[in-house]
Amino acid sequence: MVGYEEHMPYDQRSQDMEEILGTPPTWIARWGTVVLMVIMVLLILLASVYTYPDVVTGRLTLTTIDPPRPLRARQDFMIDRIEAKNGDSVAASQVIVVARTQADFFDVSTLDNRLFLPGDESDQGLAEFSIPDSWNLGEIKEAVYEFQEKQEIYKNLKERRLDGLTTRELQQKIVAQELTVRQERQRQGALEDELERTRERLSREEQLAADGLDNREQLNLARRNVEIAEDRLQASRTLVRTASFDIELMRNQIESYRDGVPSTLLQAASDLRNSYDALRAAVSGWMQNYTVMSPVRGMLLLNRDIRPGAFILRGDDIATIIPANPGDMIGRIRLPVRGSGSVANGQKVMVRFDSYPFLEYGSVEGRVVQKNDLQQDGFISVEVSFPKELLTTTGNRLVASPLMEGEASIITDEKPLLRRFFDRF
Repeated sequence: MVGYEEHMPYDQRSQDMEEILGTPPTWIARWGTVVLMVIMVLLILLASVYTYPDVVTGRLTLTTIDPPRPLRARQDFMIDRIEAKNGDSVAASQVIVVARTQADFFDVSTLDNRLFLPGDESDQGLAEFSIPDSWNLGEIKEAVYEFQEKQEIYKNLKERRLDGLTTRELQQKIVAQELTVRQERQRQGALEDELERTRERLSREEQLAADGLDNREQLNLARRNVEIAEDRLQASRTLVRTASFDIELMRNQIESYRDGVPSTLLQAASDLRNSYDALRAAVSGWMQNYTVMSPVRGMLLLNRDIRPGAFILRGDDIATIIPANPGDMIGRIRLPVRGSGSVANGQKVMVRFDSYPFLEYGSVEGRVVQKNDLQQDGFISVEVSFPKELLTTTGNRLVASPLMEGEASIITDEKPLLRRFFDRF
């Protein structure tokens, strides 16, 4: 038998092997088709149940209905003083930061309070409104001088102080005062040159002192010379201002002789009121330009670099005010315009906050409540509410912090895989 197999032709053995291998087992022939159909049905059911969402992503910032208010510098300035500490409760319109200026902040602030508090604003009341000469009002002093001049003109006409002088005598005095003004203005040019030279000498002495030279005596002398030059120039300017004021008084007196006191007094009262309004505007402008105030009542969060002596550029962030009554918590998404057309109110939003790792804390569910279609730098704003507050998908409740940020995914559509497959055809 063995010998017979050994001498069996190769082709005949191959045919026998192919016949054995090509015959499927009986159970496969019986159940294979059924199993295949069951698998296909299960795959179809799974594809019809499992959904895959369309998502639009953007950066979300956690805020409130009444959001935190950033305080920014309106212009370049050096900080002179800080009127509140980090974490303090501040009132609306409370001054937070004061810039270094020529004026004294407390003097301007006191004048601001007096100007805007209810008071006697009749013509006589405005004429009697006093501003102490000792106050350092710096940048607004010209508006103060103008108001004080109008006060004196009104009181002069009201009290008829110059009635004892004739028109000829008044004109002679006007000529004399005009001569004084011309002479002093010519003299001011020389005084300004002298002041410039003394300041240059002081600058050189200060540089020598900074380089290590012991020149205290020369430095003190240079400083004293600058003070003397400034005083002389200021005295000349005061003399010009006084003479100009006297000229205006006498011209008004002459007009009262010609037009009558009542009409001239009425014009003086109108000028007084206009100068009072201009003074209020000047003080308000100073407060806006050289102070930073809280817009609402709340908690102050100062930026780390804010300190006396620091130089601030226009637009720099100075602090943030967290409102006392912020309302419900919301999120604002800065969403790229591209792909934002499918975003609509009511859509689900899943947020992963940067300060809470996703694998440990999960994500927070929200809903789109408002979409702002106004574009800015290629982005739009989308507002998100949190019906479950900050409860995550893993059951953790997150602690909110001001302006907390995260990655937001807006689910614009959820379709089963089977439907997505047929949508392609």
